[in-house]
Amino acid sequence: MNKLRKMFKMAAIMLLAVVTMTACSDDDPVTPPTEVILDGLYVSGGATAYATLNAKAMMKKTRNEVTQTERATLYELYIPLKAGAAGFNITKVAGSVQTVYGPVTANWAEITQGTNDEPKVPFQRGVVAANSNKFTVPADGMYHVVIDMEIMKAVVARVQWGVIGAATPSGWGGSLQLDESAFNQTAMTWTKSNVELRGGDWKFRYSNGWKIELDTVLDLGGGKKGVKVNTNFGGAISALVPGGDNMVNSAPGIYTISLAYTLGTGYVATVTKTGDLPLTNWTGVQCDAVGTGVSIDNASSIVDPSSWNWGRVMLADNGAVPTKLGDKYTWTWTNIVLEANQGFKLRTKNGVAPPSGGANFDAGFSAVNVAASSPKVIDMSGNLAVNAKGTFTIKLEIDAANSDAKKIIITE
Repeated sequence: MNKLRKMFKMAAIMLLAVVTMTACSDDDPVTPPTEVILDGLYVSGGATAYATLNAKAMMKKTRNEVTQTERATLYELYIPLKAGAAGFNITKVAGSVQTVYGPVTANWAEITQGTNDEPKVPFQRGVVAANSNKFTVPADGMYHVVIDMEIMKAVVARVQWGVIGAATPSGWGGSLQLDESAFNQTAMTWTKSNVELRGGDWKFRYSNGWKIELDTVLDLGGGKKGVKVNTNFGGAISALVPGGDNMVNSAPGIYTISLAYTLGTGYVATVTKTGDLPLTNWTGVQCDAVGTGVSIDNASSIVDPSSWNWGRVMLADNGAVPTKLGDKYTWTWTNIVLEANQGFKLRTKNGVAPPSGGANFDAGFSAVNVAASSPKVIDMSGNLAVNAKGTFTIKLEIDAANSDAKKIIITE
């Protein structure tokens, strides 16, 4: 009897093995797992890499430039888009409910002339609603898609990346545009080689703009109004932040700068030093003091004529050019009247690159030799200032042999 039970048991095991092998046969189709679509906002359509919803095209919450803090209803996505009528939509997923949004035709327009801080290329802006209208773009390329779900307004802006700042060849007066790779719907790069990056601060920004306004009247409390999205990256090379603090280059040299984008991952920046800079020849380079701290009581001061449009300007002594001792260059402002608690900076004339000699720069409180300066000199959000109106002497020294290190001494 026991022998018979053993025989039945072995037969059952063999039959189970055959059934299992048959179920796993390579000849049978395997149904792929269904992708889980989480709640959120998605960009999809014929203009994108995905005709249907995909996690790689999910929008992320971003900062309101007005407060520089994350806004719960403000979403963005950088995404390569293809021109044409196929276009795209923004879809909101909330559980089993999917709501498709498109532009409201009567309230959607191309902006060819924005504010001074907005991109210098045409972009689209307007009202959106739950409808099947398509967002479309005029040319293949990278775009910044932004929507605010409280005020129901959106932006679609062409993205052409560049670098700007005191450390860059064009200073804060304009961006140095990076070279864009061929259009690709999932990965693109922006690169520039042989860039002379000097000591100082800088940022990435696109299309020569700092921000785009979605709204200017929404009351945020605390005297702040409006919704604006950043069009620049700061923070750190390894951790880019929309509208983040200026990045600082402490090792002047020749660099290759690259910004690489992958759909679903975002941007990764690399800044690689490839050579050293020659000593800068600052001979003949003119400098001015600029800001609301430069008093109208200075007979030779004028209203700032530059793109900065900040207070008044006063040239340095000696025709605004430096004296030279060895590799050190010094500009002097003798008997300059400064207003109390008003900011100013020292910079190359009008904040632009000089016709010849060194690159343009601006210098603030971080360059002050505090121990050698008047105790009335104070830091005003990185700008220079004094806490009591008076007449001062300012000396700006640049040491070309020390990576163009800058030192400011302000005395009474």
